[in-house]
Amino acid sequence: MSTDRVLARVRKVVGTAGLERLGPGGTRSTLRALLFDGAGVPAWHQAAACRDLGSEAFFVDSAPDANLRVQAAKRVCRGCPVRTACLADVMAWERPSRRYGVVGGLSPVERQRLHLRMREA
Repeated sequence: MSTDRVLARVRKVVGTAGLERLGPGGTRSTLRALLFDGAGVPAWHQAAACRDLGSEAFFVDSAPDANLRVQAAKRVCRGCPVRTACLADVMAWERPSRRYGVVGGLSPVERQRLHLRMREA
């Protein structure tokens, strides 16, 4: 997709106010509209246990409490009714060298192991 087309889509979604005026919810909405290429957000997103949580709960930095935060994110995923769809989605597009955060209930290392097992099968 050309830069001009991307910018046109951003302007269509955001308007002329610019991304800098968006809050977290507006940013998420904009990214959804851009990333899903007009096809809309998959229906399973609405049933996700994390739908009202910020991404910072799942994309943990190297803070001293990082392990506790990863475990908390995994607990959210554990009870999620669409965990399988979430994991299948991320495994379909995520680059193995760029795994980050807890997605589908698995850490980046766990998703890498799953990827290797799937490749071997």
